[in-house]
Amino acid sequence: MIIDASSLYAVVDRRDPNHMLATPFLRSFARQGVFLLSNHVFDEIMTLVKMRLGVSAALQLGMRLRNSRHIEMVIFGQREEMATWHLFSRYMDKGWSYTDCASLALARQLGVQQAFTFDHHFSQMGLLVYPQ
Repeated sequence: MIIDASSLYAVVDRRDPNHMLATPFLRSFARQGVFLLSNHVFDEIMTLVKMRLGVSAALQLGMRLRNSRHIEMVIFGQREEMATWHLFSRYMDKGWSYTDCASLALARQLGVQQAFTFDHHFSQMGLLVYPQ
């Protein structure tokens, strides 16, 4: 399952409106599977947490993500970047960010059809969005 910055942020920030949905889902899925985290989403969540919650919170989250056995970090190479650029340039009529397109490229490359996200763009992409 692809993991998105919106879901990670909801887990980290107790004041986030999706916190009460995100946290139990994360714990439940982690017992049975691995979340796929691209370096693009890692960049996005580190920046967001640092800006909103501070350096300490960002460093703590970064360490947890990098050391978790429930997170598989996927570093993009040339092939993945080309696929991301293709999607980004093809779907300019959508509100999809470059990072959203990177997540879709990763999902397609690995045959993944599920995403842990609160971003409605992932439904537009044809992925099954959790939690429902």
